[in-house]
Amino acid sequence: MDNNYTNIVVRKPEDGIHIESMGNIYRFIMTGEETEGRFSLMEALVNPGDGGPFHLHHREDESFLITKGEMVFYDGKNRIVATTGTFVMCHPRSKRAFRNESNTQVRMIIFYTPPGIEKMIEMEGKVIDPKSEIIHLVNPQKVACPQLSKEFGIDDFDSPLPNISMMDQY
Repeated sequence: MDNNYTNIVVRKPEDGIHIESMGNIYRFIMTGEETEGRFSLMEALVNPGDGGPFHLHHREDESFLITKGEMVFYDGKNRIVATTGTFVMCHPRSKRAFRNESNTQVRMIIFYTPPGIEKMIEMEGKVIDPKSEIIHLVNPQKVACPQLSKEFGIDDFDSPLPNISMMDQY
């Protein structure tokens, strides 16, 4: 790996590629290409009721930092409420799901190591103008991408997210 970086990298909120995918807005802060394959970093805006179904990644650690709002994570046994400032790390081959169960939009940072998932999101989604009205999407088209999931080493599960009353909360 050739490391010719001599400067720091600064990304402002309007910088990076903005993509609408599966009803959510993603901003690529750093891609795998920009980090020489070390990691990718993105910001996600997740609307109420949206999230990720049960799945597992075979290749990468997937980590989340909730920067605004409250996201609920599931590991198949537990319901984990992640409020602003909470960090959640999912190792490869760990089954997980997450859902915004609040009535306000969640903002979170997602860190992947190694990178690559950003390519799947870009292939499935649509590049948008960050200056446009992206926060109040009306009836966004929500499309699962199982064909891309397999290509990127992700197993999707058909099991629905559990009812809140069935899970232990901690």
